[in-house]
Amino acid sequence: MKKLSFIALAIAAAAAMSSTANAASGTLQFTGNLTAASCTVTPGGDASAGAGSNIVVDMGSVSFSDLETAAPGKGSVGVAVTDLSFDIGCTGVGAYDTVVLNFDPQAGSGRDTADARLLALAPGGAAGAAIAVVDGNRNIIDMSKDPEVRAALTVDAGTGAGTAQINLAAAYLRTTGAQTPGAANGSLPFVLTYE
Repeated sequence: MKKLSFIALAIAAAAAMSSTANAASGTLQFTGNLTAASCTVTPGGDASAGAGSNIVVDMGSVSFSDLETAAPGKGSVGVAVTDLSFDIGCTGVGAYDTVVLNFDPQAGSGRDTADARLLALAPGGAAGAAIAVVDGNRNIIDMSKDPEVRAALTVDAGTGAGTAQINLAAAYLRTTGAQTPGAANGSLPFVLTYE
C-alpha cells in the first residue's frame, strides 16, 4: 500500500510541476469597414489594356545612347519618356475623396540593384538599364520607399460615382554595369484604394 501511495504522490507532484503559469491574457479586437466601392482603371497615354487587369505600356525600341543616366540624387527624367495615364471610374465611393495607387515593385520585377529607386528589368534580357516611373512633373517615383501616387476623386453626390485621373510616365535610364541589348521588360503590380 505504501508503494502505491508513493507512486500516486509522485504522479501528483509531476503533474503540479508541468502545469503552466498564466502571465497575462487579452482579446484580439479586429476592426474595419466593408464598402461597396468598386473602380475600373482604363489606361491612357501610350498604354493599352492587356489580359485581365494588366495594363501594357509599350516603351518602344530605344538606343542606349538615347538614355539618360540614373545618377544618384537625380530626381527627374526629361527624355525618352512614355506617357501613361490612369482614367479611374468608381461606383459607391460617396464617402471618399482620394484615390491612392500603391505600387509593389518586389512582387513584380523588383527594384534595380544599382539604383533602388528604379524598377529592375526582368532577368534574361537587356542589362545596364532600369525603368523609372515618374509623376506628372517627371519626378522619379522612388520604388524603395513604399511608392504611391494620390489623386483627387471627384464624386457625384447624387449617384456616389467617382472619377479620377493619375498621370504618370515611364522611361528607361542607364545604370551601372555593362550595357547589354535585349528585351527590356519589367512588371510593377499595383493596388488601388480610396480614402
